[in-house]
Amino acid sequence: MIGPGHRKRIDKRPRARRDRERGNTLILSLIVLTALGTLSAMTVVTVEGGIATTGNDRYHAIAAYAAESGAAVAMDYLRKNLNLSTGWAAYITPSNLNPPSPGLAGNNADVGASNNLFSSDVPGSYSVQIYNNRSDSGYALGTDADKRVIIHSTGYGPNGAIAVVEWEISGAGAAGLGRPCSVYAQRDESEDGSGRNDCLGSINTSDTATFRPGG
Repeated sequence: MIGPGHRKRIDKRPRARRDRERGNTLILSLIVLTALGTLSAMTVVTVEGGIATTGNDRYHAIAAYAAESGAAVAMDYLRKNLNLSTGWAAYITPSNLNPPSPGLAGNNADVGASNNLFSSDVPGSYSVQIYNNRSDSGYALGTDADKRVIIHSTGYGPNGAIAVVEWEISGAGAAGLGRPCSVYAQRDESEDGSGRNDCLGSINTSDTATFRPGG
């Protein structure tokens, strides 16, 4: 108890007020930092996705290039190895079951193998098979009655990339096997100066021509 001789002290010093703005600033800073962290993570994911997409595009481009290269090698090989009597019967099987792989340069050669035709900066390979066309009367027998076959070339690139191309070619009417085909469509002219062109068919009024192996 406070006696009559005592006086109650009253502290008249001003109390410090809580700074509410300081708490709001802290919350705002945390929100901004969270947003920046999320944005940074999204940027990293976007950049990584772009790099992966670019890499995949390059891998598939290598596979497509390899497939086309294999088909081109097969075209040259078949042009030089057409039998004028039996066509390409030596490279096909009845109903295309278990077709053999022709002895093409670089065929089925793994990346880095000595017989792989690609340079070291193109890690690609190809596998080529020859199919008979289904409209051939000798399809079920494995004979090439119409001298038409299909080059089936599968190209392989890095990271499991695969591309497939198919070219149907005809050797009907071919002559002068082993001679080079012309690279320009000038009638009755050829690269070897012989004045003939067995690779180029007759040019019609629409200026189109059919290239065939065997010239």
